[in-house]
Amino acid sequence: MRNASYRQLSFAAALACLLTGVALCAAAGPAGKAAPEWDALFQREAGWIGADGAYSIPLGGDTTLWLFSDTFVGKVKDGKRLDARMINNSVALQRGTNQPEFFYGSTAAGKPASFIKPQHGSGRDYFWLAHGARTARGLYLFLQRVVTVKPGTPFGFRMIDGWLACVANPDDPPPRWRITQTKVPFTHISAKGALIFGNAVLVEGESVYIFGGDSRPEARKSGMPNGMVVARAPADGLGDFAQWRFLSSGAWQQDSRKVTPVFPNIGSEYSVSRLPARKDYAAVYSEGIGGRIVLRTAPALAGPWSEPVLVYRCPDMNWSPKVFCYAAKAHPELTSAPDELLITYAANSWEFWDLFKDARLYWPRFVRVKLSPN
Repeated sequence: MRNASYRQLSFAAALACLLTGVALCAAAGPAGKAAPEWDALFQREAGWIGADGAYSIPLGGDTTLWLFSDTFVGKVKDGKRLDARMINNSVALQRGTNQPEFFYGSTAAGKPASFIKPQHGSGRDYFWLAHGARTARGLYLFLQRVVTVKPGTPFGFRMIDGWLACVANPDDPPPRWRITQTKVPFTHISAKGALIFGNAVLVEGESVYIFGGDSRPEARKSGMPNGMVVARAPADGLGDFAQWRFLSSGAWQQDSRKVTPVFPNIGSEYSVSRLPARKDYAAVYSEGIGGRIVLRTAPALAGPWSEPVLVYRCPDMNWSPKVFCYAAKAHPELTSAPDELLITYAANSWEFWDLFKDARLYWPRFVRVKLSPN
């Protein structure tokens, strides 16, 4: 069994932060508080027993879709995971604030399997689930196709490309979904850096904004290493790549390679939300893997974006020197308070087998952050 759960560190943004010792200067900001009542909704003793990723998409009414990447299926007993198998992705449906219902696939032998697999793959590749959006045309999910190259090592995998899945019937139960997969032509990955889209998605009126990361040499030369980039598509044309436009130095244009970051050092997973109470935008992400969750704000997606503000220190980091935290993102659809954000993050260990020995690890952890007005 490989330790695929380190994928957040593999992308150039997080890896560069780790290897070069980059530390963002975060000012003190609004204090987040743990939300154990939300933690409890996701912690189970059988079946789906933990995952990372934890993106959410409102499907309409009071239903939320949860998207997870590496996932454990098995049992939890006496604080340990038993008879557990790791699969590459899973999903869940949550009605209001009730306990979610989890879904994943199965093999011909009845063993747990990933919920969604590459339709055009080699058999060795797999998907991690990024963000997405529901539009009038269907439910769209961004997928990151990955292959393992060195099993059992923290960085023993490689991202190949990005895909966009379209679910034509999202109101049906997930096992009955009709899914098509289309390669995203704007993903560019090389030994020198990468341009990736789908790390976060925001629907605003008639437009969908697709956020990504840019670790190409030109981003570094411009003073925006591992920068957040922005694309835009009509809400009814998200699946038509000819209609995508890319933000370049404050202007929208057609060439994805000319996109320019709006701020540097974004995480490989994050969220971008509209803050009604403040009339601005918020980007939430983990500052590296050191347990610091930060927030940037801006009056417009093009900026100017604020410096990162520390909103929470993950207490899980105190459990063991081997524990690290990552993948912070907000879920604005799950709070009715206009001045509050509900945030998740993941806690992991450098020692893969700790995830079996210590079942406190590897669940979505929830935090509430109260925001001050402008």
